[in-house]
Amino acid sequence: MRGKFVWSALLLVLLLSSALPAAPQEPGYLRFGVLPLQSPTKLAGMFLPLTRYLAQQLDRPMQFVTSGSFNTFMEKVAQREYDIIYLNPMLYSRARQYGYRVIAKVASEPFTGILVVRKDGPIHSLSPESLPAGVRIGFPDPGAYAATVMVRDYLESIGIDVDRQLHVQYFGSQDSAILALHNGLVDVTGTWRPSLRSMPETIQNELRIIAETPPQPQMPIAVRDDLPADQIERLRQVLIGLAGSEQGQQIVRQLGFKRGFEAAVDEEYREVKR
Repeated sequence: MRGKFVWSALLLVLLLSSALPAAPQEPGYLRFGVLPLQSPTKLAGMFLPLTRYLAQQLDRPMQFVTSGSFNTFMEKVAQREYDIIYLNPMLYSRARQYGYRVIAKVASEPFTGILVVRKDGPIHSLSPESLPAGVRIGFPDPGAYAATVMVRDYLESIGIDVDRQLHVQYFGSQDSAILALHNGLVDVTGTWRPSLRSMPETIQNELRIIAETPPQPQMPIAVRDDLPADQIERLRQVLIGLAGSEQGQQIVRQLGFKRGFEAAVDEEYREVKR
């Protein structure tokens, strides 16, 4: 079994470092698709331990895979290439159309977007009255729910017309958007707390949060509707009970979460903006 997991990890690196199409799924494998919120290397470090643990608990081999962009990821969701998916609330509302149903969600702090600036920068707050001219704002991806959609909605709600009053740039991932801020490529960045926490302390210490959006439902894990009902229920129970063991707590820490997962139902996501 260890050899199969090593092979899965190598496959992930190959798929993410080239433009080649994904290799076909091996018979019997479950494919765990993770939205490309962060760099492939960081995602692998976060989710491969969880993937291994779930495979052991379900007694079924599992592959952890992701994609090079949000759009590519959702194309694969639309083609039902993944058995299990971890994605944001907005994209889950789309995944429902393709036969995916939520079974668990992150049990952590409220799901919010944040606005971050450099501590030594000139911006201390954002408001229509105090907005400097020519402010550059960075986002990960147009489909990043907390970091982009929720932050843009928040700015609009306080009277800032994002596309008219700010210079908007997209950097492809949470990591890249935060690093762009740190390196002076933008003046403010939209992101979310787990990504900011995942950065090296030397970078975190030079940044500060100046605003936070109202909360939305947390990041869900959903399954394809043709999986056997007993496996879906087993997966749900394993996820919910993850933080109940020392091994599970270590996996939670590697994910960057505070408390693991908790039960979720579809109704929680019905009103999420698409």
